[in-house]
Amino acid sequence: MIIGKIIIGQGFLMNWLNKHLSFKADLMVTLLNGLVVVGGVFILNGLIARIHGLEYLGEFLLIKRTLSAIVGILLIGINIGLPYYLSRNFQKSYGDISFILFIIVTIPLTVILIVSILWFDITGFYSEYFWVYIVFSLSISAQFITYALYRGYMNMIGANIFQLLGTAIIPIIIFTIVIDLYEGLFWIGSCVLIMMIFAFILRNKGLNIHEINLHKSKKIVKYGLKRIPSFFAQFILLAGVPLFLAQTVNFESVAYFNSSLSLVRLSLILVNPLGMVLLPRISNKIASGTMDDVANFLNIFLKAGIVFSVIGTAYCYINAPLILSFWLGEVSDTGITILRLTILALPFYTLSGLTRSPIDAVSEKGYNSLIYGLAAVVLITIIFIGKTLGFDLLTTALFSFLISHIVAGLLSAFFIQRFYHSKLWNFQLIRDVVIGTLIIYLISHLFSLLNISAVTQFITTSVIYIIVGIIIFKFVKTGWLAELKSKLYAS
Repeated sequence: MIIGKIIIGQGFLMNWLNKHLSFKADLMVTLLNGLVVVGGVFILNGLIARIHGLEYLGEFLLIKRTLSAIVGILLIGINIGLPYYLSRNFQKSYGDISFILFIIVTIPLTVILIVSILWFDITGFYSEYFWVYIVFSLSISAQFITYALYRGYMNMIGANIFQLLGTAIIPIIIFTIVIDLYEGLFWIGSCVLIMMIFAFILRNKGLNIHEINLHKSKKIVKYGLKRIPSFFAQFILLAGVPLFLAQTVNFESVAYFNSSLSLVRLSLILVNPLGMVLLPRISNKIASGTMDDVANFLNIFLKAGIVFSVIGTAYCYINAPLILSFWLGEVSDTGITILRLTILALPFYTLSGLTRSPIDAVSEKGYNSLIYGLAAVVLITIIFIGKTLGFDLLTTALFSFLISHIVAGLLSAFFIQRFYHSKLWNFQLIRDVVIGTLIIYLISHLFSLLNISAVTQFITTSVIYIIVGIIIFKFVKTGWLAELKSKLYAS
């Protein structure tokens, strides 16, 4: 009787994890998961900062950001190639191929990576923790490839559940139990690695080496290799500045920058639902010879991303001191400067993130490699020039980050317009950006004139912004916002 109930329970769980939902449902599930994941990451960073201090947080974020940023290279692009090909006809052999490539390519590359980091004696990485870095890095790669598998089958419930567990829930639980940073990294890595391998094999319905096809293997490897320059460039864009600061300034600045970068990556709440759900579906439509109204759909969501990200930038810029104080428990003039300069990249980071998957889906050529490659060159060039001319290292690093992401955003807009004939900018969009920014500024300025505490001002204005946003969203009947609502409410 008990065994029967267990089997029924397992069957029910698997049905949910493997469930194939409508586009709208997938979008909502991924959006909700994104909110929860971001909330979990904020809790984790705040927990570490308040219990162990900013230096400890800076070291943790440096390790995590560095290894996460390079995962696409370690996987030789499988995390993009797997959903691209799997979504076209759901052939199980692509999952088998990806797992074997993880074993014979990713694991050796991970060892080589860690050895190289330790060989170059990069500040923040220590030889006595060699195996900790190996396990933690492999767990990140396993999480990415597992997410890619569920995403390729369009099982976004399963994909998001395992992402939430690996990114937020397990790390929070571990860091509330252990005190030592490297003990925490080891247990997080071990738990996530075991769970992701199990989840991958479960969804792939085992492994069958005999189903591996040399032709398909070449296709998925070739597709991924074309995107290696893009992954390498993104590594420079995301991890370059923290690594530079760790070598030249201090871990406190690294903590402030990576925490600010986490705010910039809030755009993933918008980027992930659209990108993760769209890539396999656009690939599927291309394979079937139909594109429907993909271009119009993209145009609407890109406009929404631009408006929301600009408003978010204004909000974070104005409230930078209070955000740092509430979140990390510590605030300094340096921290405020870092947050304000970093957050200015949010609209461009959002735009390039939203267009990444559609650009990947429409062509097997590595156009994103060109986009992020040029942006990375800009970042490195600015840092080199600034260091040569003796400019302040922190300011140089922050401006290099901002300008490089402006380049990535503008190039992404160019290619999305070229491929999808998407016209982003018009009077209505500029009007909405200006009005939204003015609303944020005016409300904040008016409340700053009142004799109330900073905490009350922050909470009150935040609630007002939400209420105003809900009212606008509910009652606007024309323009891109009305079209966005029609897409979201459609079955």
